[in-house]
Parts: sequence; structure tokens; C-alpha cells
Amino acid sequence: MILDSDYRHFNALESCLIHASFKTLRAVQVDDAKSLLREYPIKLAILNQDNGINGQGYEYIRFMREHYPDLGIIVLSDNSSSLDRILGIEMGADDYLVKPVDLRELLARIRRLLERLNISSFHLNKGINFSGFGLDRQKREVTWIASGEKIHFTNREYDMLLCLLENANRVVGRNTLTHIVCGRSWHAEDRSVDVTISNIRCKLRQHNPADTLIRSIRGTGYSLIIRHE
Repeated sequence: MILDSDYRHFNALESCLIHASFKTLRAVQVDDAKSLLREYPIKLAILNQDNGINGQGYEYIRFMREHYPDLGIIVLSDNSSSLDRILGIEMGADDYLVKPVDLRELLARIRRLLERLNISSFHLNKGINFSGFGLDRQKREVTWIASGEKIHFTNREYDMLLCLLENANRVVGRNTLTHIVCGRSWHAEDRSVDVTISNIRCKLRQHNPADTLIRSIRGTGYSLIIRHE
């Protein structure tokens, strides 16, 4: 679904997506988008934040994320400020691109997002148990199964743990974690990922000290090693 009141901009996007074998639906206003989401099994929403949302951008992103947790959300905007990018991601967008957008890059990001969502949907929609823990993606909760105790994670910690789970037993680079969770690029002096990982490890270790679940891959990133239960 494309939410965009600019007909020429929509036509360009639609042509690109159809050529890549995607089916598209158009919404001109937020109410149109809500109707389409109720009626069709939509996998991805592309929002032109400058056309068609009429100042409802962030609230509508939050609405979609709360009501359609498995929906992929990509925001296109003229606004290049880091604050707007961060707000978009924090409200629930999966990606945020500044216009003008290279359509080849957009297609690459769409394919990667849909691939990640398909993996996530397969493994996590009804929850996943790993090393004594249970993760409920719908409720955004992690519990220690033996006691049923809920483990408190901040939003950033939860999102980073979820990202590692979606890529379990594979290496996830610091740049990928920073981009997905923080909405920005990683640089050598940036320790935010390492600090967040340290907090996650500490909370997991309190309940399962025997397993080293998150391993550091020197010079690259991290890998969550799990056995599915």
C-alpha cells in the first residue's frame, strides 16, 4: 500500500513496484489507508510523509504499529533532520528514506524488509522459546519460563534482542544493529550498541547464568546462539 496524494509521485512508485512484480494499492488520505488495511492482507505500507498524511504522520505510524504489528512500514520524506528520522523509527517505522529516493535502493530495502518480516512472522508471531526464555512479539514481552517472571527490557533493548533473534546463529553487524534500532549509521566511537548488548546480557544472565547467549564477533558485531525449544 502506498499512502500518497501526489499522483505523479505515486505513479513513479507504482510503476517501479509493478515492474518488480509487486501488487500495489493506493491511499490518498489516512482514512483511505485504514480502510485498505481492514480490507486487504497488506504486507507493506509506504508513507509519503509530505503528501497525504496532513500532519498525522507520527501518530498514524504509531497506530499502524500498534494495530498491525507484522506490517512493514517505510517512510519517505523531504525532511532530512536526524530528529525526524529518529522519531519515525521510534514511532514504529521500519525504515526512513529521504527524498529524492533512488528507486533501486528503495526496492532493495523493500525486499530486505519483507524477507526479514517473513522470517519474523514464521518464527515469532506466536512467540518463541529459547534457552529457557519466552518472547511474545505481540505483547513485546520476555519471560523466564520456569517461573513466569517477566523481564523488563527498555524499548531499545527489546528491539535489539528481537533483531538478534530474527537472525539467530548468524552474525549481525554493529552498523545493522545501529541502523535498525537507533535509526542512524554506526561510527567507530559509537558505543551505544555495546552498552545495550551489555544490558541485555546482564538481564538474561540473571536467569540463565550457564549459557552465553550473545557472543561478540571481534571487529564485526554480535551473534545470538540459541537452540529452539
